[in-house]
Amino acid sequence: MMYSFGGDALMLYYNTTFHTRYDHGSMLRSMNYPDGEYIYLTDAQGSWSNALQWINRHVTDIAGQTVGFVNGLNLYLLFAAVVLLFFLLRALKVHLFTAILFAPMILLLAPQVRRLSGHFGLAYPFLIPMAMLWFLRKYRLGRLEKRDALMLGVSTFFTFNNPYTGFNVNFFLLLAGILVFVFEGFKLKNWKRPAIISGMGLFVLGLVFLDFKLFDPVNDRLNPQWGFFDYHATFEGLFHPPNSILYDWLKHNNFKIPEIEFEAMLNVGIVTTVALAVMLLMTFAAPFFRQNKPSLQRLVPEHRILLGASILLFLLAANTSLIKIPPAWLEENFSWLTMFKASGRLGWTFYFALTVTAVVFIDRLFRVTSPWFMASLFSLSVAGLWNAEINQYIKPVFKDSFQANYFDAAHEQEIFDVLRQNKIEITDYQAMLCLPKMMAWSDKILSDINFRTQLYGTRLSVATGLPMVNSMLSRIGLQHTLERVQMLSNPLVERTLLQKFPNQKDILLLVGSDAIPELKNGEKYLTDISEQVAETKDFSLYRLRLADLANSRAIQDAKSVFQSGKSSAPSLHLGYDEAPSSQALYGAGSHQVKAKEDDIYDFVSPFERDTQMVFSGWTCLDKGKWSSGFWLLSVRDASGAELQNIKLESRKSNDVQDSWIRSEARFPLPRGAHLQIKTFGYKPMLVDEVMLWPVGVSPIVNDPNSQTFLFENFKIRK
Repeated sequence: MMYSFGGDALMLYYNTTFHTRYDHGSMLRSMNYPDGEYIYLTDAQGSWSNALQWINRHVTDIAGQTVGFVNGLNLYLLFAAVVLLFFLLRALKVHLFTAILFAPMILLLAPQVRRLSGHFGLAYPFLIPMAMLWFLRKYRLGRLEKRDALMLGVSTFFTFNNPYTGFNVNFFLLLAGILVFVFEGFKLKNWKRPAIISGMGLFVLGLVFLDFKLFDPVNDRLNPQWGFFDYHATFEGLFHPPNSILYDWLKHNNFKIPEIEFEAMLNVGIVTTVALAVMLLMTFAAPFFRQNKPSLQRLVPEHRILLGASILLFLLAANTSLIKIPPAWLEENFSWLTMFKASGRLGWTFYFALTVTAVVFIDRLFRVTSPWFMASLFSLSVAGLWNAEINQYIKPVFKDSFQANYFDAAHEQEIFDVLRQNKIEITDYQAMLCLPKMMAWSDKILSDINFRTQLYGTRLSVATGLPMVNSMLSRIGLQHTLERVQMLSNPLVERTLLQKFPNQKDILLLVGSDAIPELKNGEKYLTDISEQVAETKDFSLYRLRLADLANSRAIQDAKSVFQSGKSSAPSLHLGYDEAPSSQALYGAGSHQVKAKEDDIYDFVSPFERDTQMVFSGWTCLDKGKWSSGFWLLSVRDASGAELQNIKLESRKSNDVQDSWIRSEARFPLPRGAHLQIKTFGYKPMLVDEVMLWPVGVSPIVNDPNSQTFLFENFKIRK
């Protein structure tokens, strides 16, 4: 079976299955054709995918069982997490009964468990308890052992498998070792123990960084991402995220609760929250009430260091939600950290530190309660409340989430039947392109994924081995993404990716059956110049010949109009050529707008009647500096009353030239009305060639010193 598919889940199943069955080595070629992608920089579980590929090629055929392996590895390693949590609690002197009772409870409420239904590379909760248990042993033993090689191997394997999981483990160890050195008074004679602890984390992080630096085939991956500051951890997400018991209680009592983003949901649960609150109260009250037993809240030094390192990591995960440092300063001085878009995931270590601490405190209460049956009743009652939280917070995530395995032999035969009935020979095609846009999601490019397109595109690709031109992969290079978005651009745009295709075989277009009405101009153009070769109730297939795509009639017509000299000027043209810039779509200059909202122009209609207008504006995309942002258009009548408000999100556009993306809107402009043009970005934006013209007019802008001209605000070679 598959867990809830679509979105991340389906793509993770798909990429691992394709890599196991068809790929060789560490390049993932299921998507981003013809370049492929370095698998360790995707969400395709690079380590597991390469291991399964090796087994499939050198041991036995497991290609048909890949989905089962993905599910099984996640599920069976949950038992490893319980065992490690048990030993971690025992290492902190927790009673055998308490450790047996609460180890599964800690595991089942862990934030990684919610990822089992969709993001499999993150769903390995055993890693953090493993790192904490290893830290305790090294702290107490103070020397290396042969078994440490196993710790090194597991840590390295899973850091390559998904950097977020490895970062939790290794940065925790790095910080823990530093704190050991600090707490021991910076004494150089005590260097060995902190060096071993920090060295483990630093070595693995350095190894992975070196590999990415040496073997990453792309040099323009997005660097600082605004998601680092948006998808962060919060105290609200730690103690009362939606669907938690405390959240329901606060809502019932009309407390105002801020909205909590998904990545911030690290729910430690009502039991841990109450236990920590009681611990704090007892700590503050201890000087006034001597009868309080200090042993109830006293933690051994290594436990305090474990907590301290986890707190420091949580501060990084929470970043600007707790520490009001300007994001621009963080990007300038810690840009390597801001590559982690979902920074909230770095707070998972803190979840385990707090829940383990709560269980240690509960165990102390258990030990001082008598007689034994009352102590047992106390622990069972607390465990019952914890279990109620699991049922309320975790269990609904898996309701109705189990689906058929669409990559098994029976479902693959359905695809083969469609191909056979329509006499489609897959060998006639070099790759597949799915419509509508199914590309990477990031600060720069965003797709509204069509479900049928995604489902049947992945099914056809897995069944036949035909790779996709689409690049629905995380962390992908910006230029690779733009080249593939450009394949869906307006007919006036030349497709630079055509020069990269290794042969002249056709492209197979797949369009979801419910996607035709929502296809944009460039996407509809692709189907118009293609030959339909199959149609089912769920999807249609088209044969796209590269020669037909390369020889655009629209471009030829634009050149004819330009050469005739019969051209019209736009009603508004902001070219910004008076301020020369090294980055410009056309002409000498471009314009930088400030972060948040900024004014561009206030246009007053010069027409004697209501006129249908076209707006067009270009936004620069780069790997770090500029925001893609929004164009904000407001149509107002002569009195200033707003008639229409239009918000254009640049990253949803398909029109790409060079490193620029074009936004367009068509709207009525009444006689005497004003059009206010503004921008909005999370960071400053770089814009160029802002134009307005009436529908039916094809404006031309020509720079005599340029080898290109602008036709309807598209750059075309003369």
